[in-house]
Amino acid sequence: MNLKSPISRFLFALVTALFCSCSNDPLLEELERIKRLGNESPKEALVMLDSLEVEVRGRSEYVRNKYDLLQIRLSDKADIMPSSDIMIKKLMEYFEENGTVLDKQEVYYYAGSVYRDLQDIPRSLEYFLKSLEYAINERGCDSVLMRNTYSNLNYQYYQVQNYKDAAKMAEKELELSKRLEPYNITAYLHLGTAYLALEKNIKACAVYDTLLNEIERSGNAAKYQEALFYLMENYSAMSQKERAQRCFTLIDRKMPDSISFLPYLAFTKYYEMCNKPDSAILYGKLMFDGASDIYEIYDASKILFHVYNALNDSKNAHYYANIYMMASDSLDFGGRQKLAATVNNGFRYNFDKKKEQRLNGEKERYRSALTIVVLFTIMLACTAYIIYVRRRNKHLRQMVSLSEELRRMSDDEQRLRNEVEQKEKELEESKEFLEKSSNELKSVRGELDRLNAELSDYDRELKSKEQQLLEKIEQNKTFVNLLHKTELEGKAEDVIHAITQSATGKKDMKPSDWKRLYQAVDELYPFFKDRMLIELGTFTEKQMQVCYLMRAGLTNHQIQNITSLSRVTVWRWTNKYSWVSATGEYAIRRR
Repeated sequence: MNLKSPISRFLFALVTALFCSCSNDPLLEELERIKRLGNESPKEALVMLDSLEVEVRGRSEYVRNKYDLLQIRLSDKADIMPSSDIMIKKLMEYFEENGTVLDKQEVYYYAGSVYRDLQDIPRSLEYFLKSLEYAINERGCDSVLMRNTYSNLNYQYYQVQNYKDAAKMAEKELELSKRLEPYNITAYLHLGTAYLALEKNIKACAVYDTLLNEIERSGNAAKYQEALFYLMENYSAMSQKERAQRCFTLIDRKMPDSISFLPYLAFTKYYEMCNKPDSAILYGKLMFDGASDIYEIYDASKILFHVYNALNDSKNAHYYANIYMMASDSLDFGGRQKLAATVNNGFRYNFDKKKEQRLNGEKERYRSALTIVVLFTIMLACTAYIIYVRRRNKHLRQMVSLSEELRRMSDDEQRLRNEVEQKEKELEESKEFLEKSSNELKSVRGELDRLNAELSDYDRELKSKEQQLLEKIEQNKTFVNLLHKTELEGKAEDVIHAITQSATGKKDMKPSDWKRLYQAVDELYPFFKDRMLIELGTFTEKQMQVCYLMRAGLTNHQIQNITSLSRVTVWRWTNKYSWVSATGEYAIRRR
């Protein structure tokens, strides 16, 4: 909004007056007080907010929506994960129509937070960028919320490996942080990590050095243990041994029993840099065993692969390389990058378009003012000229009139000549178009011949696939006949053998086939069912099928053929239920 124009100033004053009149509501003032408390004690603020629920529901729609938005804000600060996006969608729709600039900045920021927690990176980026757009283009924005928006955008861009934009967001975050508070550890870490990902090691070292020097000057290293682990990890990644050792001396190595992923990662990289592979492998395996999500499995398997590969231990290197590749496939960085790039390009387009519209509006106003001045000047000149002409004699006015008529006739003649030349040019272009159309028609005929040939190839390929399908059906029929011929109800070993043999290709198991398999496994392993109930607690039919097939000795590929589950799901479940494949007779384990 351009506050220089009188209309804009009037509208802005009207909106401000309406907002101030709403703010006089005592309940809104209480919500603001709880909001300020939530910055330090979000859980205590949530309890206070819940006590107002009955009173809020009888107030205006604006108050009710402010209450709901504050509840989402406090839940985010208390690390309470959202279960759906229903509430935030309703709030975005309401505040987009009825909210102030601050309301819109806040609601889109927490929309980004909700979708961030729901692992929807594209929509998370979209709404964080929209919150940032309100903060940049409008006055009176929340600077702290704007700083946090840059921080979240840095994290989301880093997640999809868009390190260039991640570095830009981190630079903005650090610039704003310096104005809000004297020292912000997170902003320095974000910027250094982004520079490191872009292989700008000199810049990364400069940022990290500033942070490390500040920690050493504080004389309270215990307060900055997490930051020291980050610094030691990244210095080690850049082979900055002297700087990493400075961090190492400041770190308290009396770690608790329940240690987080980050210290193990930092020590693994540090010992790898120091050429101490045994220590690196020790911490790397602790890191791998303690991994709680796919990102941590990805990082742990990647660094263990590098350590074993440097030792020429091909067996272990191959093992962790497979896990690293499967984790990479599950994360699907390429797909996330495409989705995030689409959102980012859309934001850039809308942002530039609005900026262009704003500049065009100003340009149009200046042009209108200039046109008015020019027209007024011309009118004055014409008036003076008319007065001057009238003072001349009539004969002079007639000569001027004849001169204008001759000039007009000359212009008309020139216009007619130009039109004739244009028609001749259009005629030549029409001839060229006909020739071009004829050539294109020949090209189309050639393309039709090629498509007919491809259609023939496709028909042959379809017949081949139909023959393969008939062979698979015949294989399944053979398997059913085999089950009935070998009296499967009384011979458990034959049931398992028949299923194993048929699992070399895609196999559709009927309910009766599964029943025979369950009976056969229960007969061979009497305690297996009890053990499964204790280990799994609650489970789905598919999970039970995987456990029985593992107990029957089928490989992951065979299990995938029979259950039609994805390769990643089968791999994840067989690792999770590794107790199934343990040797020896089963005993019921007490929890």
